[in-house]
Amino acid sequence: MLNIAFEDTNALYRKGMELFLKDVFSGEQNKNVKFNSLTSVNSPHVDIIVKNFVAGAEYVCQPILKFRRKPGLIIGITDGEKNCHHNDLPLCIKNIVFVHRSESLNSIRENVTRAWKDNLQNQNFLQVKKCLQCKYRTLTPQQVTIAKHLLRGCDIMDIAELMNVNVKTVSAHKRLMMRKFNLSSDCELLQFLNNLKMHNPPVNLF
Repeated sequence: MLNIAFEDTNALYRKGMELFLKDVFSGEQNKNVKFNSLTSVNSPHVDIIVKNFVAGAEYVCQPILKFRRKPGLIIGITDGEKNCHHNDLPLCIKNIVFVHRSESLNSIRENVTRAWKDNLQNQNFLQVKKCLQCKYRTLTPQQVTIAKHLLRGCDIMDIAELMNVNVKTVSAHKRLMMRKFNLSSDCELLQFLNNLKMHNPPVNLF
């Protein structure tokens, strides 16, 4: 039995992906599959994890994945056409395969099948618990404060006044955050910060 766990709020896409993965693994790999929602309880034991990643989320710590006990495939679902980089990813998603929501089924099938075969051939010891060696990225304390204000709807001038600093200082920190997490717009930045806030547990004490 192949256990597959999902973390995605898009119910329609999830249902389609379940049917697709059932076809891939039941039809082509001759394996029975079982689907569940991803939780901290089942994450250490499942064979495949399908998880949504907003822009920038691939660079931060993934608490729900750090206690996985056996090698398995992680499929990262992303929006838009931006290519996710595999450089400097956290240890818990080092061997992830990214899939765009708009990607063709043939392309997804090819990438997932190849990643699954690589996973079977290279079932190395998981290093996800070695957090001190991990290269995940974080916000500085000042950036956390700015992020909180951004999520409350404050603009750059409001934040500068609230923090009693120069507007250029706030603007510089905002640019640094966007560069650090490979974000290209204010919309992506707000989605990324809201994703950090919704983490379980929340990242950077939001």
